[in-house]
Amino acid sequence: MRAIVKAWLRSHEAAHGKLTHDELFALADALWAQPVHERRMAAVELLVAKPSLIALEDVPWLFNTLRDCRTWALLDPIAGSVVADLAAREPDDVLEHLDRWVHDGDFWIRRSAVLGLRTLLRHDEQLDRFFSYATELLPEKEFFIRKVIGWVAREVAARHPALVSRWLRDNMASMNLVTLREPMRRLADAAELRALYDKRRNNAG
Repeated sequence: MRAIVKAWLRSHEAAHGKLTHDELFALADALWAQPVHERRMAAVELLVAKPSLIALEDVPWLFNTLRDCRTWALLDPIAGSVVADLAAREPDDVLEHLDRWVHDGDFWIRRSAVLGLRTLLRHDEQLDRFFSYATELLPEKEFFIRKVIGWVAREVAARHPALVSRWLRDNMASMNLVTLREPMRRLADAAELRALYDKRRNNAG
């Protein structure tokens, strides 16, 4: 799908010039209009391929589209790439949106809030905000929330293992194994962390 979209973009721009912002979103709207996975994935790949065309004014469109995804396969690249890159370019404004999203009643939007920090986290920014989101969401039983906390924590652990290990230890009383498994892949003290988790579970009966 990605190859098809990129080939179309090369052909279109060779014949008609660079795609504009309005053309990008008109095409994305047309593809998204029908609930066919491949059409919607093509819309996602178009957005991922043209990050420089996406601006603050598009946040409402992105938010509504994220709410309409209902699957990680469509949502994750929008939130974790398109929104995340926009947040890195316009942090003051986009982070205000993410701070609201993390409290949304739809767990897919809460997942998007965490993913929306990814690019900033790769730049070693907004670490405290990520840990704040993760701590707030940790008690949730929804698999896709538990998984995204662990997944993003694993990415952070590659550069800041001590910070992630400390957060895991500080929150072990409410930790779940879905979340714990992911960052343990990157941590030298993984065996000790797992032992602490097992001890807590055994003590709880």
